Amino acid sequence: AYAYRQLSRALHPDKNPDLPRAPDAFHRLSEAADELRQGLMEQRNALQLLVGAMGGQATQQMLERPQEALFAEASRMLSAICGIVGEGDVPTPAQARGITAFSRSGMYHHAQVQNLLVEWFDRNQLLQLFTTAPVRTAYDCAPKRYRAHFLCLLNRAAVAEAKRFNDCVRGSWPMIMQTFPELGLWRDLRDAIHRRVWDTSGEPEPV
Repeated sequence: AYAYRQLSRALHPDKNPDLPRAPDAFHRLSEAADELRQGLMEQRNALQLLVGAMGGQATQQMLERPQEALFAEASRMLSAICGIVGEGDVPTPAQARGITAFSRSGMYHHAQVQNLLVEWFDRNQLLQLFTTAPVRTAYDCAPKRYRAHFLCLLNRAAVAEAKRFNDCVRGSWPMIMQTFPELGLWRDLRDAIHRRVWDTSGEPEPV
């Protein structure tokens, strides 16, 4: 805001009557400021949606500079979903203990498990959020090590959904793949590691 005020004063046509290009420069500055304000509003809305779905409330500090908080909360949401549904074959007693521990933890804004599962799996708003520019922008601006973690979580969430719905996923996932084409590289890396280190000698031949 401070930088905009300084530039708008410097570029205002009234202060530059001898510069014929001053009105165009001032107009471009105003358009850029409007785009930034729109982007901030979209990031704040996405942040409030994610935090609210987990039963929390975005703080004023988070809303003041929402980009970093948005990436953190998007990662937290994916981590929550993967943690609740479990991965692989999880015995029922172990899953029940995990859900109890999850409900007591403040790490996920004391989210209610069933409410969160309904919001994620039965409705599309949360999943579609991961196809949007605000989340992609927040990802692009995050440190590389956190981006790798995010891609891993996103892939695990897709696998968890396929497991839950008999190898089917919702139509938003292809859009997510377009938004994050790095997922293809991540899966290629995972498959290469699997082929190199996984011992399949005792497994039955695929049918």
